[in-house]
Amino acid sequence: MISARVGKQWNLDLDDLFVSIGHRFGRVELRRRMRDYVRGLLAPVARKNSWQLAEQAGHATPDGLQHLLTGAKWNPDDIRDDL
Repeated sequence: MISARVGKQWNLDLDDLFVSIGHRFGRVELRRRMRDYVRGLLAPVARKNSWQLAEQAGHATPDGLQHLLTGAKWNPDDIRDDL
């Protein structure tokens, strides 16, 4: 179990990450989906499929997350270079 202080710092560090790579996602909706996807991957979700990740993020369906992964325009190499 992590302490509240460590959890708060973790959230601040993730927010910094999202700000540093957010410009690689052209639309605000994609930035939000990317944020939700990463947070879902790091969450204690039993199965890491799009339905469970969407549910964790409060989405009604996994369509937005699936679009992020399969149809949205972003370049993982650019994000890697930013990091």
